[in-house]
Amino acid sequence: MKNKIKIGVLTVLCVFALSCKNNAGQSGKVLFESPDKQIKVYENEVNNELAKSLYSSGVDEKDLTSDQIAQMKQSIIKNIALNRALAIKGKEKKLDQDKKYTESTDILQEQLLASLATLNEVNDKAKVTDADAKNIYDANAANFTRQEDSVRLQLIVFNTSDSAKANQVLKEAIANPADFTSYARKYNANIQGVTENGETQEIPLTQLSSRFGPLNEAIKDVKAGQIVNKVVTVGNDLYVVKVLERNGKGLIPFEKVKETIKTQLRNQKRQVEQQKYLKSISDEFKLSNMDEALKNIK
Repeated sequence: MKNKIKIGVLTVLCVFALSCKNNAGQSGKVLFESPDKQIKVYENEVNNELAKSLYSSGVDEKDLTSDQIAQMKQSIIKNIALNRALAIKGKEKKLDQDKKYTESTDILQEQLLASLATLNEVNDKAKVTDADAKNIYDANAANFTRQEDSVRLQLIVFNTSDSAKANQVLKEAIANPADFTSYARKYNANIQGVTENGETQEIPLTQLSSRFGPLNEAIKDVKAGQIVNKVVTVGNDLYVVKVLERNGKGLIPFEKVKETIKTQLRNQKRQVEQQKYLKSISDEFKLSNMDEALKNIK
């Protein structure tokens, strides 16, 4: 199982780039242009933000699937475009001449430099090997054992009022099964509570049966990699369904959980190393006992 990366930090990085008028990355191929041509997002800046995000997470690009990288890039583009639009509105109101803006750039640069310094220290000391992960796996076999059979699905969701559209998409998906993810991204985008690519976590079959009975019935004879040959109705929703995985109960193979274990170990190590580093810096610069010096500040 590959790592899942949180990319909320990208918004901060993009805002910083705009605030500091940093246009160095705005070159090369245009990956997105708004219909009015006011907003452009360039390949170089997207790759730069992707590198920052991976570095801040302590993860290499090779640890991710191509689909995960694509999702990250799409999120980066959306963040940059929205922040760029907000910056345009700010300039229209001359907020770029406001002291709250002009006198904040040094602080923003310090904050970014401090973050990079911490990451530079932490990442080197928080490396995790396959052997580290195997030791955890072997020592905690019960935690990596399925108690029952499970499935992982990919769903394209429609409202019941869109029955004709759902059936049309089903026909297209069956004719072009390799494009199922593209269909999911297109039609799930506006459906609340559904992941954009439509992929679920592993679902125990008893849970699927109790909560989504019609789905459970529909997939009974469908093999992994196949698409259910009918639109499935559950409550007020219509589902076009692809079975991604069928997993039997018992010990989960190490290779399937290796990356998850490594991510958890890496995060634990990063937290410990970050606290140690921050304490060492506080001690070095005599910042550990600031309360006494600050008690009279109101």
